[in-house]
Amino acid sequence: MMPSNSSDFSEQHTWSAVAACNRAFYLAEPKRPYIIVFTINPVDQVPIWLASIANWFAQYAIELVYRHPSQKLSLDFFQQSLGTLLWNGTLPIFNALKQYLSANNLPFSFLECGFFPQTQHLYFDRMGINVHSSLARADFSGLPADVTQILQQKRQQFFQEVAPHAEQHSYIFIPLQLGDDSNIQLHSRFVNGMQEFINYIEACYPDDCLVFKKHPRDNNEYQLFGKRSTWSTACARALIKGAAKVHGINSTVLFEAELFGTETIIEGDCLLTRHANHKAELLAALILWQFDVRLMDYSLEKIAARSYLKLEEYLASASAV
Repeated sequence: MMPSNSSDFSEQHTWSAVAACNRAFYLAEPKRPYIIVFTINPVDQVPIWLASIANWFAQYAIELVYRHPSQKLSLDFFQQSLGTLLWNGTLPIFNALKQYLSANNLPFSFLECGFFPQTQHLYFDRMGINVHSSLARADFSGLPADVTQILQQKRQQFFQEVAPHAEQHSYIFIPLQLGDDSNIQLHSRFVNGMQEFINYIEACYPDDCLVFKKHPRDNNEYQLFGKRSTWSTACARALIKGAAKVHGINSTVLFEAELFGTETIIEGDCLLTRHANHKAELLAALILWQFDVRLMDYSLEKIAARSYLKLEEYLASASAV
């Protein structure tokens, strides 16, 4: 019989709008061997990323059980699981959970969306995400001596059939991010939001053509004051291909620009700044590190090497029965 821990959250918390949307996820009980995934918004993440890995694990009779990072779970619930994953896991709301897990010698791993495109990839990591990930400390010794073919193949695939943006010429592309994104709040100086960043950029380039693009999920209104500043809703890939350079904070778009070969200026901290002299190797490592959620190119060996999930132990015991 599987341990039950679903009632804690509903009894101890007043449901916020976001939590209420996710209530069915947070209260679901495991019916077979399970992996715990802590995330603050599974209703968004499951359809795009997590359903893929859940379907893949299902072939091994393993299920994903979603919980909120402030949910109180018994020690037994953790111990009977095959491991714990934190989706993103960098926000302050995860701090108490990580302290609890560490204090009880419960290893946990991180899960996050990947690159090229972000909506089609995810990766596991034992150390964290972004600048806290294993790749931030990697020496790339395991990569092929020449990563050119890896990058060319991904570049062709990612940018194929995308025409360069042609409404403006000799422009600088400025991709904006969500102001409350953990990458902005933890790894940049623009913690007061995107208007602060816009003002900074316009002061840097008073006479240049600037093309700004809002993050697709950003509903805030911003003001442009530069005489040659404009908004665009064009595809980011098209804007990259037509730009003289891309100036951002630490957006995924900067990684895409580096893949294409467009000059970038990076204001925040990210893997590109950590490996400023080895960007080609970094991009190749990112490509090889992640999984394609559509192709479902997962492997137990690769997941086990990059997480603390007890997969090999489980499969060995299952096959022995």
